[in-house]
Amino acid sequence: MQLVRTFSRVQRVIVQTLAAQDVTLPQFDLLATLRFSDGVTQQELAERLLVTKGNVCGLIDRLEKLGWVERRPDDHDGRVNRLHLTSRGRRKVEAVLPQHDAVVLRMMQGVSPDQVHALQSVLDQVERQATSDE
Repeated sequence: MQLVRTFSRVQRVIVQTLAAQDVTLPQFDLLATLRFSDGVTQQELAERLLVTKGNVCGLIDRLEKLGWVERRPDDHDGRVNRLHLTSRGRRKVEAVLPQHDAVVLRMMQGVSPDQVHALQSVLDQVERQATSDE
């Protein structure tokens, strides 16, 4: 229960930080993922965000309307679209990312590197178990 409670509190602070920049958490997740993986397919993006392709499709539609993301046909497979940040989308994520990171770092303040490593190991183990139970 502590894991869920802590996650909820951390997420609430992050959501508030993003809202001040007129960005939702799903929008930020998508923009940040494309920042590091520009040109992924919708399926690849859905897998990275741990959502269905249908869920990500509506989000992409909304971000296209905002001018932050664009779909481009794949050069080798006409059935596939690749997702790219527009210059406007790149500016948005570059403006929001430092604030997001500062909030996360502030919440991790006082946690030693050894504790971070131990926490990451425990969370990896929990994730592996959750994945095997799916």
